[in-house]
Amino acid sequence: MAGVPDHPGSSGPGWNEPEYEVIGGGMIDDQRRVPDAPRTGPDSPARTRAVFTNAVAQAWQIARQSLASWWFWVASAAGVALSWGMAVGFVSWGESNGWFQSTVAGAVLLIMAAFLALMAAILGTGWGFRHAGGSVLELLLAGAMRGVALAVPVCVALLVVGISVGGPIALVGAAVVVIVLEAALFGLIGSGSRALFASVAPGMALAVVLVAFLCVGNVAVTLMLLPATTAMDQASVPVNVERDDSGRVVSYQCVGDLRPVEVAHTDRVAWVAASNPALLLGSVGAGFVATDNEIGWVLSGLQWAVDGPSREVPCLGGESSAGLAPSVPVFLTGLALQALAAAVVVAPGRWLMARRQNASSGSG
Repeated sequence: MAGVPDHPGSSGPGWNEPEYEVIGGGMIDDQRRVPDAPRTGPDSPARTRAVFTNAVAQAWQIARQSLASWWFWVASAAGVALSWGMAVGFVSWGESNGWFQSTVAGAVLLIMAAFLALMAAILGTGWGFRHAGGSVLELLLAGAMRGVALAVPVCVALLVVGISVGGPIALVGAAVVVIVLEAALFGLIGSGSRALFASVAPGMALAVVLVAFLCVGNVAVTLMLLPATTAMDQASVPVNVERDDSGRVVSYQCVGDLRPVEVAHTDRVAWVAASNPALLLGSVGAGFVATDNEIGWVLSGLQWAVDGPSREVPCLGGESSAGLAPSVPVFLTGLALQALAAAVVVAPGRWLMARRQNASSGSG
């Protein structure tokens, strides 16, 4: 059986095209792709370590193609500069229009970090689209490696901005985590979009549509649906109320008869926007930044919007805080939705790519 040759470190006009991955768990005629892995069973820890080690090595070969290109660093630097410029412009425009009652320390830092999360998603998709060869694990690890490289200038830039204009420096750590995750997941979306089609144009169009929805469209859809979530409900009187550092009610008991109140069931639609990289950054940042300042209060508000009116209107339906279901963090919902979007294109993409490779081999 003829094998497909590997080209480690190669370059050329066809190197960026998706490569055929052998179907069957890396086995050809009962020969392992990793020859030095001990034959101690298909699920042995030694074989698992060998497979993972090989995947890391192959992922580094994929990522190195991006890191060796000056376009990678130009795009990264341009993304950082553009994010800073847009954040400064947005805050200046908001202050001139009276959006802020007073100057919010850290507003530039927060908005810049949000733009950088979106930038990481866009760049990650492009890098994944250009380097679509390899297994799913290799592509995921390669995207994470590119994310780590991108996170270095991002971290430096955010630290400079945070020190110069103020703001919670802990937000820098959240931004680094999100950028690595987004570069990896959106890299899979780019790779899957490319693998779905034999030609570049339709794959690029699909990647653009997916990224546009995950970065902008999901928020737009959520905002359009929010007015329809307003409805009348029943609530009673809260007693023994306890609040957190930001002033939000976290514990209470309910007494008295139910009375009609108007509430917005944001929980019914807010999850749609959870996959937005900027909102995902806000959710992760809420775990890094204390809630005793304006930025921390805004970040914690994202979780309350997803939890719904029961967090803002105590005793909704006569239910005390002890009876409320535990909150599902926004970032977990967002990552799950992004992973689902990646799986939707990666799974059929790899199947179609294998079929095209088989058809090409058969006709030859």
